[in-house]
Amino acid sequence: MLHRYLLAAALLLAAAPFTALAQTTGSVGIGTTAPDASAALDIVSSSKGLLLPRVAAATSITSPAPGLLVYQTGAPAGFYYNAGAAATPSWQQLATTGSITGGDNLGDHTASQNLNLAGQKLVGGTTARAVRGGLGLDGNGLLTVGAARPGTDSITTFGARLLSFDQDFVLTSKGFFVPGLTKTLPVTGVGDRVMWLAYYSAFRAGGVSGNGTINIGSQPTSNQWDNPNIGQYSAAFGLDNLARDRYSAAFGNNNVIRAGEGTFATGYSNKAVQTFQGVMMGSENQMKGRNGLVGGYQSKTQTNLTQEAPSLAFGYRAQARSSQASCYALGYYARTGGWEGCFTLADYSPFRTDYVNDSLVSTTRNQFSARFAGGYRLFTTTATNGNNNGQVQTPIWAELSPGSNSWSMMSDSTLKELRRPADGNLFLARINRMRLGSWNYRGQSPDTMRHYGPMAQDFYQAFGHDGVGRSGNKTTINQADFDGVNLIAIQALYRRVLLLEAENARQQQLLRQLQVTTTAPARLPVTEVEELRRQNAALQARAAAAETTAARATATLDAFEARLRRLEAATGGAPAPAAQARR
Repeated sequence: MLHRYLLAAALLLAAAPFTALAQTTGSVGIGTTAPDASAALDIVSSSKGLLLPRVAAATSITSPAPGLLVYQTGAPAGFYYNAGAAATPSWQQLATTGSITGGDNLGDHTASQNLNLAGQKLVGGTTARAVRGGLGLDGNGLLTVGAARPGTDSITTFGARLLSFDQDFVLTSKGFFVPGLTKTLPVTGVGDRVMWLAYYSAFRAGGVSGNGTINIGSQPTSNQWDNPNIGQYSAAFGLDNLARDRYSAAFGNNNVIRAGEGTFATGYSNKAVQTFQGVMMGSENQMKGRNGLVGGYQSKTQTNLTQEAPSLAFGYRAQARSSQASCYALGYYARTGGWEGCFTLADYSPFRTDYVNDSLVSTTRNQFSARFAGGYRLFTTTATNGNNNGQVQTPIWAELSPGSNSWSMMSDSTLKELRRPADGNLFLARINRMRLGSWNYRGQSPDTMRHYGPMAQDFYQAFGHDGVGRSGNKTTINQADFDGVNLIAIQALYRRVLLLEAENARQQQLLRQLQVTTTAPARLPVTEVEELRRQNAALQARAAAAETTAARATATLDAFEARLRRLEAATGGAPAPAAQARR
């Protein structure tokens, strides 16, 4: 306030008439004979002012006494006083109303030195608000807004609110993290808070309740956001989340990431231990290994930490476990059973049965396993009828029906066109020319991997063109075409069998007629056939009577029988007419 007193004294001296001078003990009066006893100089005037010494620059005065007041005519012009010592002067300009530095205690001015709060706060309203509110800046540069709250937060009580935050917001850190070295945290334990931990370049927003658990089955703890559970460049949002690893982030409630790095977890009570670059979502899942993905409920991946190949477990209690890596389990109780390279897909069917815990488990490495009680459908075109480039598109599919163990292929006659009949006998001839036999593929063991069948080139040569278009190619055989060729060939064979059976029946009938003719009464004319039959009977009788000549008789009998068959064939199987017999 010194500058105000000096200015007032100067003005009074200027206003006092020079003819009225008085001096009393301890006081001097100008323009008054009764100077005020409290003033060393009392100047009274109603028409004049006080003119102080004027200098071009206050700083040009040598060894100015503390409190020395002058008027500087150089820019910036104004009254200046020495706020320092004579040896170290500090010239300060006196504020004047309406000037750039004028105004109230702070004024509408540009500060010429630092503003020291000296432990005080900037408050809005009465100073009583500084007890709970206000903006504080301590000697270490720590900026605080408000104070610790004994009760529930509210947007209507003390605190910080950013009502219009449309500009960039930047938090920077120049501290360098040193592995193994920890820094004291500003707040620890239970409570809700937002923290930017500069030393770790880590962010926390949410709270710690004291009810979260770090390990499965462990006791609740409240140190999720305390040392040493702050990972470098980590983030945790929500309640009771722990992100202890570098480059990790946890969102939700009671998620844990530790002993790894670069892992993301969201949901509830997911645990990632010794996990690198993994992703977890859902609830109560577990992860161990590299580059894994776990989701759903109580699912788990567990693979070798040295393997970079990813693994996946997604579903209800799905497990992708292996002593190596690259195992995938999706669905309800889908599990790889500890084998690497497996892919297991499982449906929800056990849920509606008495075997609600039925698991689909791999039985060896590099195996594909699937359980779909409703069957399987594979489409090689669009799955519904529609137009494709202006043409009607018929869905082409193969199906493994519920409960079956072989594929069904579409064969609906209403879906077929350009049908042509096939010559089964021609197919048989072509099959006869094919190279059929056994073989094994190159590189496979001939001891255990032998096969039977045709060559694709032969099959394509024989059946690849039907006069309308092409069927198949020279390196593969379509199973439906293979079955079709077999059916056509079987049909041709069956028709041949029918012809042979008809011919055989006719021959049998002729034979029965010959037998009847042989046993007919002797009243019929004796024909050459009958004579032969008589001789045959005689020979048979002689053979029975003389066993010693049996072999020769049998030979003679065979000759006669052959001759008989020739005659029957020549006569159509009927006895020759009488006239023919006489000739």
